[in-house]
Amino acid sequence: MRTRFLKLSRVSLKLTLVYAFVFFLVLIVLNWSVFHGVKYFLINQSFRQVDGSSKIIITKINQLAKNNIDLNTENLLQDINPNEDIHVKLLDSRGNVVSASSEWNVDIALNYDLNKTMKIERDQRLLVYKTTSIESKSNKIFHLIVIKDMDNEYHFFKILFINMVISNVIGIIIALISGAFVSKRVLKPIDKITKTAQSISVRDLNKRIEVTSADDELSRLAATFNEMIERLQDSFESQSKFVSDASHELRTPISVIQGYINLLDRWGKDDKEILQEAINTIKNETSNMTNLIEKLLFLARGDSGSLNLEKETFPLNELIDEVVKESRVIAPNHYIINEKNDSIIICADFKLIKQTLRALMDNSVKYTPSKGEIKITSRLEVDTVLIYIEDTGIGIPEEDIPKLFNRFYRVDQARSKKTGGTGLGLAITKQIIDNHNGSISIENNPKSGIKVTIKLPTK
Repeated sequence: MRTRFLKLSRVSLKLTLVYAFVFFLVLIVLNWSVFHGVKYFLINQSFRQVDGSSKIIITKINQLAKNNIDLNTENLLQDINPNEDIHVKLLDSRGNVVSASSEWNVDIALNYDLNKTMKIERDQRLLVYKTTSIESKSNKIFHLIVIKDMDNEYHFFKILFINMVISNVIGIIIALISGAFVSKRVLKPIDKITKTAQSISVRDLNKRIEVTSADDELSRLAATFNEMIERLQDSFESQSKFVSDASHELRTPISVIQGYINLLDRWGKDDKEILQEAINTIKNETSNMTNLIEKLLFLARGDSGSLNLEKETFPLNELIDEVVKESRVIAPNHYIINEKNDSIIICADFKLIKQTLRALMDNSVKYTPSKGEIKITSRLEVDTVLIYIEDTGIGIPEEDIPKLFNRFYRVDQARSKKTGGTGLGLAITKQIIDNHNGSISIENNPKSGIKVTIKLPTK
């Protein structure tokens, strides 16, 4: 039951209870220490008083006995401070009372251990006493009983105990009130975070938590929460744009296929020319859709972390030679130069690295005019491979370079229609390089064209 209550209760209540409990324990320990410290001090003081009074009275008895003076109470106590509540009884060897204080009212059994100071606490009464055996010069034996009545001290203990109990109760009340106030104030930013989080929805990701200037845990929590919301907003916007662009890319071939199917349904069944044109177009658009879907699935596997790299050791320079030869066959009107190609052994996914180099070379061919130059270079720096692909093409506006690796991004829509493509090539290329723990960057050449730089670890 208690466990369920703690689970269901608010954090502020838990903090208040913990704070009050700790404060109560501190008060208990502190008051216990003070109470027993004071009690120990006063009892020890009474022990010293009884010992001191016994010595004084014994000295007095010896003097009076020597001078044959009567051992009455007045003579015995004349050197004892009357405010110390010291009571004396003197007994002879037979137990008869020789002298006793007029205030002697001790009716409790005493443990007559000789020459030992004792204390007894009974029936709300605290006594300190000492019994001493005395042998006078006339060979008479006396028993001296000196008692310190700690009645005043006992009442003081009771008052002190009651005051401590009251102070504990008041302390607990103050601890509960102050704990509730402090915990509510401390947890107020968390309440704001909770309310802000509850008010955020997919349709409204613009809300943020106000971050105070204080450099504490709650401020850092609020700042981290805002950063998380910003990342979620960017991710959601990218996802929305991705879905929108994918839908748009798929809509075009589907519309073309649907148009030719309607054409065939109306009058193309008997017209062989229209029938063949429709078949060819449907085949092309189907191939385009298949290519687009494969690229989307590739990116989706990369996003989910399920892209498996089939790494193997192979000579990178031979792969680059192979890509250069294939590119020369595909683009005979371009000057494709393998300027420098170091002998490098690399551990990577052969097919994906080749796909990356082919995609970048194809891009350079698309956007480089006929008779233009495309140059590929590779070199080794310690454990890192550097691959450069440069062309003399039309270049890219500087403001578009940071967006080149975004999915479905095209620098010029009109130019993209002429050259084809889905706008996913560079996004796939970057994902392949990232999965190999490498990096890729694009920059404009000073004269013309662009320069692509790839960095890959050899292992």
